[in-house]
Amino acid sequence: MKTHFFKIFLFFFALPFLSACSEDDDPDTVLTGLGGETWTKGPLDSWLLDNFVTPYNIEVKYRFDRYELALNKTLVPPQEDKITPVMETIKKTWITPYEQAAGPNFIKRLSPKQFVLVGSPEYNTNGTITLGTAEGGRKIVLYLINYFEKTNKPVVKEMLHTIHHEFGHILHQNILYPEEFKRITTSYTASWNDFSLADARSRGFITEYARSNPDDDFVEMISIMLIEGRTNFNTLVNGIVVRDPADPSKTIPNTTAQAALRQKEQIIVRYFKEAWNIDFYTLQANAENAINSL
Repeated sequence: MKTHFFKIFLFFFALPFLSACSEDDDPDTVLTGLGGETWTKGPLDSWLLDNFVTPYNIEVKYRFDRYELALNKTLVPPQEDKITPVMETIKKTWITPYEQAAGPNFIKRLSPKQFVLVGSPEYNTNGTITLGTAEGGRKIVLYLINYFEKTNKPVVKEMLHTIHHEFGHILHQNILYPEEFKRITTSYTASWNDFSLADARSRGFITEYARSNPDDDFVEMISIMLIEGRTNFNTLVNGIVVRDPADPSKTIPNTTAQAALRQKEQIIVRYFKEAWNIDFYTLQANAENAINSL
């Protein structure tokens, strides 16, 4: 069905070009509509200029541009009324906590220079969806914008999970994390999505996706630690259990998995201090407070 539609589309799309080559055409005719769209900037554009472009040199691209995204995916533009709540939340819960912990120039120096906003998720052939991508430390694409609700804490945390993940990649691409991190847990797999969250944590990974490779393991740790806060993160780690060999009807702490996650936590804390002179636990508290104050 899709192929049939595509062929029909190409047929009609080609008609103007078939007629455009006639001898009667004026060679000096100016073709319009080929140089990209233009629009009159409104209050939203002025607000983005004042809050992101001017202070941080971050462009927020919310008008749909197909060439900023994967051409083989079906995607939906963001709803304009979602843009301000999304970007207000990003500024309050991502930018401000870093500024408080690392000073006003940290985000200005290391932030991606462009956010591209997409209304829908990007669906993948393996049954997963893409929530965000980062390209060379310069651009972050955020999906699912049309589902955003500022008062819905799980939705806010999911968006921040994506941002902290992608910004974590930018950080380690500038200064690599310690090699020892890669040796703590080694059961990485391209089939990470075939395993449950409980299974991932039983192996010492904070999320299913953390099992995909060491880089994503590292940034997933950063992201979960920041969106959950220290108390919730401790509860999460301490809650990892295994069946008691002596009595399978009971569970006991999975000390191997817990120890692996604690090792990863300490490396991240050390990395932020040594690489960026940031007290991670202060950043963590700032991020948690910002989320709770929404």
